[in-house]
Amino acid sequence: MLTCIEGLLDAPTLDAVREQLATSDSFAPGEATAAGRARAVKHNLQGIGADATIRGVTRLLEKQLLAHPVFRAATRPRQFARLLISRYDRGMGYGTHIDAPAIDGVRTDVSFTLFLSEPGEYEGGELVIESGAGEDAVKLPAGAVVCYPSSYLHRVEAVRSGSRLVAVGWLQSEVRSSEQRKLLFALDSALARLQEHPGDPGALDELANVRANLQRMWMD
Repeated sequence: MLTCIEGLLDAPTLDAVREQLATSDSFAPGEATAAGRARAVKHNLQGIGADATIRGVTRLLEKQLLAHPVFRAATRPRQFARLLISRYDRGMGYGTHIDAPAIDGVRTDVSFTLFLSEPGEYEGGELVIESGAGEDAVKLPAGAVVCYPSSYLHRVEAVRSGSRLVAVGWLQSEVRSSEQRKLLFALDSALARLQEHPGDPGALDELANVRANLQRMWMD
C-alpha cells in the first residue's frame, strides 16, 4: 500500500528544519549506510548521525511523525529502525534496490520518505516505487511523506538540477502484513468519515469493501 500524506510538517517546523540543515556541513557520501547490492547504486549525501544538528533534526522528525494520526493509522508503528537525512545534488541518484529486511536489529515493514525540498527546487529526483500494479513516480511538496511496504523495489531518479533534501526512514509495524495494514487503514478512514458525516455513502462503500476483503482472506 502506497500512502501519501501532505502537510505532515507545519510551515514553522519545516522552516526550522530546513534552516538547521542549511547551516550544517555534516554530510558524507551515502554509500556507507547501504548494504549489499544497494551500495553499488547509491549516490547521494547522508547526514552524519553523530553530528548534534543532524541528531536533533532526526529526533524532531520522529516526534512529528509519531504525533500525526494519519501516519500512525497507515503504518501502526512499533518502533523506528532508523531515520536518515539524505541530500541529492546535481547528478546524484539511487538505482533500483530493495531495503534490508532488518536495520539495527529492527525488522523493516514500512519505508517512508519525508520531503523537505519543494518540487520546484530541483529537477528530476522522483522516487519511483515498483509494485504489482506497475510503477509510481512520487515527488511531493515539502512537509509531505510517502509510506510504502519495505518489500517494494524502488529507486531515486538522478537529479538534473538543484538539490533534493529528504528524510528517509524505516519502521517495524505492530501489524506485519501490508495487506492487513491496508484493510485497517481503510477501516479507520471510513469510520472517521462516518463520525463527521453519518451515512456518508462513500464511507459505507469502503466498509463494505473491507468486509468483502476480510471474507476473501478468511474463507476456505
